[in-house]
Amino acid sequence: MFKLHRPALSPSVVELEGPFTHELVHTRGVRLHAAVAGDPGDPLVVLLHGAFSGWFDFRDVIAPLAARGLYVAAVDARGYGMSDKPPATAGGDLRTAAGDIAGLIRSLGHDSAVVVGSDTGGTVAWALATKYPEFVAGLVSVSSAHPVDLRRAIAARPWNFPWLGARALLSRLPLAFLRLFPGLVAPAYRRQLRLNTTSEFGRSPAFEQALQLRLTSAQIGNAQQAILRTNRLLTAAVSARWLHAQVQAPTLLIQPPQRQWRHLARRSRARVVGPVEVTHVRKTRNLPQLENPTGFVDVVADFAARLR
Repeated sequence: MFKLHRPALSPSVVELEGPFTHELVHTRGVRLHAAVAGDPGDPLVVLLHGAFSGWFDFRDVIAPLAARGLYVAAVDARGYGMSDKPPATAGGDLRTAAGDIAGLIRSLGHDSAVVVGSDTGGTVAWALATKYPEFVAGLVSVSSAHPVDLRRAIAARPWNFPWLGARALLSRLPLAFLRLFPGLVAPAYRRQLRLNTTSEFGRSPAFEQALQLRLTSAQIGNAQQAILRTNRLLTAAVSARWLHAQVQAPTLLIQPPQRQWRHLARRSRARVVGPVEVTHVRKTRNLPQLENPTGFVDVVADFAARLR
């Protein structure tokens, strides 16, 4: 049974061993943790996690992607895992999140990268491609969308996005209020992971392992505020200049063949002026990097190869 830890846990609890190295990358006055593998001279792929997870969601795809001739960095966002956790007033908006990744790409010695984002990591990837297009050689959006497009889709068809709508509302509650209900944390995390993965994955030991890692990461000191802020990015308000801003980068949408995602794919196609591909990794729902790592690696590596 999951129990909350007091005092808060050390960031080292997510310093997992594997065929990668852990690095702290300096960008915009903070240090972001990245699990890195591959030859730095190869094309860079940056992996961005969602609001309920961390770099470890990609732990099984880092080395296989590197073996396909890519330099891979799975990043802990500002406030997460082993990355720095500045005060809540120091960043947390979508521009800051996108700027952090632009700076990280530079600090890793590259001019651009294939940016892969899952959930709110996808939100940040879309923002990066909008605000800093020169840093995005290719965009891989994993069950995610530009925040403007997602807001409009939820407003137009709220019945298609009940869980996302609930997330958007709950994330705007004060952290002090949410802390009054600590017993809801584990059930909420379990439900979020179950909603976004297949029933087959939900019956596997990998589901419980992924859930435990997410819950453990959430108990790292000062991470809770970052989790709440990051959830708000999903449907974040943006400047008027972003409302109709188009994305230049070649884009790959990895998403399940469900009606809400087909609807969002149409909006994404209208936003992107470059080529857009839509695909689905078999036996997965919204987290293919967890549910079918081999299939995920094949899709991402093949897309990156087409960009060379």
